[in-house]
Amino acid sequence: MASYSENGSTLSAISLRFALELGMSNAVDRLVCKSTQRARTSEETGAEERELYRIARVWFGVCNLEMFFSLDGGKLPGITLDTSPRRVRALLNHPEKTLVDIRLLSQVELNIIRTNAYIDMANQRSSPIVPNSESILRSTVRTTNLELALWLDEWTGIISNDPLPYEKSLALLNLHIQYEWALITLHLKALSDSGVENLAIMNDFQRDMVCTAKDAAVRHLKNLLRASSSPSSPIISPNDNTPDQAQPDRPSAYLTTFKWTMDYVWAKCAYSVLLVLKLALLLREPPSDLMLLLRDAHKVLEELKKITVGHISYFQILQTSIEKCENALKEYMSAQQPNAIPNELGNDDLLEDGAAIGVEDHRSAESDFQGYAPSEFVFEWDFPGLNLRHMPLSWQDLFIDLDNVF
Repeated sequence: MASYSENGSTLSAISLRFALELGMSNAVDRLVCKSTQRARTSEETGAEERELYRIARVWFGVCNLEMFFSLDGGKLPGITLDTSPRRVRALLNHPEKTLVDIRLLSQVELNIIRTNAYIDMANQRSSPIVPNSESILRSTVRTTNLELALWLDEWTGIISNDPLPYEKSLALLNLHIQYEWALITLHLKALSDSGVENLAIMNDFQRDMVCTAKDAAVRHLKNLLRASSSPSSPIISPNDNTPDQAQPDRPSAYLTTFKWTMDYVWAKCAYSVLLVLKLALLLREPPSDLMLLLRDAHKVLEELKKITVGHISYFQILQTSIEKCENALKEYMSAQQPNAIPNELGNDDLLEDGAAIGVEDHRSAESDFQGYAPSEFVFEWDFPGLNLRHMPLSWQDLFIDLDNVF
């Protein structure tokens, strides 16, 4: 119910309370002890051990939902998992293990890393006056980046041993999508803690975090569109940046699962597309690069048109994001070359009207796009980065565009 409900965070908190009352938090340690004893004596798995594995699976499932809803909902998780990657991975050698367990356990370990980083940043925020706060934040970001890279490398090795090529390819794709999501949220969360929202006045460290988040968001978008691999075809590496235009008849392996996915995943998808377009515009990426991102965003929209039942609000957010970005790009291009038609780059499908915008309307569409923050991402989720702006503060810009500065 929590996975497919608007009040998922409340329901997951209730589930967590029930799980704690039933003593499920002790199941993992009891299971590890039993399985190690059995391995030494070469005994078969007993009914009690199989039941413990099922309890451990439920426990990790509850904790995973709690961490999802908390980390991306604006609060710290209601529980700190007293476990380690070694104990989590010990369950991978158990006879009761399934492919779903591998995906669940990898997510649990990833969210533990994310939780530790968020707790460190929250502690820095709550301290009165922390000397060298930026250097401490740098250390937290650097350490977490290393942990995330190790997580990706080690779990890629684990999943690569799966004998079924298609399931392995899809599981690896999910790993990379989760990894890029963790990078995006880590850097933008750290940036939000600095309190600076205007890119025009950021220092090098702050701007580097925006650039890192944007690069991760671009890779995230590419992975959303990654085509599926059949068992008879080569496995597509999610690190391969080759465009999928060469395989027009093969649908996205990830987006085709959205018919059954939870509200949280729909929200992440809509946010990630809005974010990558917004960050590319704020960082003044070349129009040609932004056009390519818009094309990919349109592909996501087309894929999801087939499965929008029950998730109309996030589909509309995605559509509105693309429209606002197109308007901002048309405005910029017409301001640079007032007599030029934007679709001279071959963008008839994206910029249908192609009409030049008057100088008196300069920056109105960009301001509209910069300020676009859907209510779902303000009240239901706490996805970072949508408050970022680019407001030049040179005296010439102040004279020309006072309304956009204040």
